Amino acid sequence: MKVTLAGATIDRRFWKDDPAATPETISAAYARISHSPKTMGELRDIAVDQIEGARSSNENIIYRMGHSSVAEHAVFNLDIEDASRLLVEFIEHHRLASYTERSQRYVFFGDKELVIPKEIEDSEFREDVIDLERKKFDLYNRMVSDALMKEKYGDKLLEQARYVLGLTCPTDIGLTLNARELEYIIAQGTKHDLSEVRELSRALFDSCGDLAPSLIKYTSGHDHITSTRNAIADWMKGRKSKSQIFECQSCLPHTTMEQNVCCERPTAIDDPEAEIAAALMFEIGDLSFKEYRCIAREMSDSDLMDLFTPVFRNYPVHASLPRAFEMMYLTFDFLISASAFAQLKRHRMATLLVQGYDPDDWVTPQVYIENPDHTKDYLDLMRESSVMFSRIKKEMGQDVASYVLTNAHRRRVVFKVNLRELYHFVRLRSDQHAQDEIREISNRMVCAMKEHFPLVTSMLCGKDTYDEGKKRILGCSSEKGGE
Repeated sequence: MKVTLAGATIDRRFWKDDPAATPETISAAYARISHSPKTMGELRDIAVDQIEGARSSNENIIYRMGHSSVAEHAVFNLDIEDASRLLVEFIEHHRLASYTERSQRYVFFGDKELVIPKEIEDSEFREDVIDLERKKFDLYNRMVSDALMKEKYGDKLLEQARYVLGLTCPTDIGLTLNARELEYIIAQGTKHDLSEVRELSRALFDSCGDLAPSLIKYTSGHDHITSTRNAIADWMKGRKSKSQIFECQSCLPHTTMEQNVCCERPTAIDDPEAEIAAALMFEIGDLSFKEYRCIAREMSDSDLMDLFTPVFRNYPVHASLPRAFEMMYLTFDFLISASAFAQLKRHRMATLLVQGYDPDDWVTPQVYIENPDHTKDYLDLMRESSVMFSRIKKEMGQDVASYVLTNAHRRRVVFKVNLRELYHFVRLRSDQHAQDEIREISNRMVCAMKEHFPLVTSMLCGKDTYDEGKKRILGCSSEKGGE
């Protein structure tokens, strides 16, 4: 085994003035591993020497072939200073990044400059807001300088006093993330309601877009998210008058003092389609999740489909579905060869449990069946491998013995995944370009899902049949669906 340090995060001030000093080269080199026999060092040399070729390769593999994970090899470090606490909530809503924030628990914030959002700055509320925010800082400073409070709370005083500070209070964040997540944040912020978020989006693109144009490409905005939320909100408004849907006798009235962490005993979800519907409504409405659960469980299939339709209509094939689809978890148990397992294990946003490989269980590809001589040789090798496995296992254990098995040998796995991630999995693995065995497994998952949960799986299909499915089910193509 050989380990080579291909690159590392360094302060940009120490970079050489070199066009090849871009994180795109690492992505391009690693993207080519699966299709080239060249060494990894040679692939990196080619990427460095041929920047435009590297960028073209990235665009083809990431955006045309759909292997978005290639962009994750490029990593960025960003200083974000004087961001309001409200902006911080937008930034840290994105899960696949690393954040270190200047903490109000340990750092004194009473000397911070007052920051007023542009929306307030240009409004009639400007002076009143400034006065209010100054009062908050004034009380904060009085609290942290109070001798009695210092004696009573000691090191905890800043933590206690910070509660009065407003969400306009500025702070600083160190942000580390890959190009895939960076592109996603930029696109989400482009048309956000808050000007501060839009300003952040522009600043992120200006800082990184020119450095890695082949990785940070689709940044024009996620119109499908806004249009879907608006469509769901309109649907909900249109049905508030229907008592059979929006009145639930089992929902107990809540009080203004209700502080329950959990309103009901956690139970296994017995109606996952209704659970997704409840989550979609919860993010837009103003009731408790328990109440939306009651509402969703009383909805007819037709009403549920009316609620899901804006999502399927507006979300383009390359976009992840709303997080509401994570409310539904599926567990699959199946046998898979080492060849197909190589594809399965790449889906990291899932729970994957495995047994050891079975030395007496293997798949036989069609190519080895067409010629009897090849079939005999193939089966002989499988049997020899099985015998050798048993011999080594007795002396050295199963882990070492597994070395003598083949890509054809199978193991049993448990694959637990939420529906949002399953859509991503199926987009790639049910596509005509996918490896045969993993495509067969994916297609069987689709069949099982459509049998049991036909509503939320209406658009569960490979990339190659996405447009066809959209036309059949929704009467529109992807061009009309947010791309």
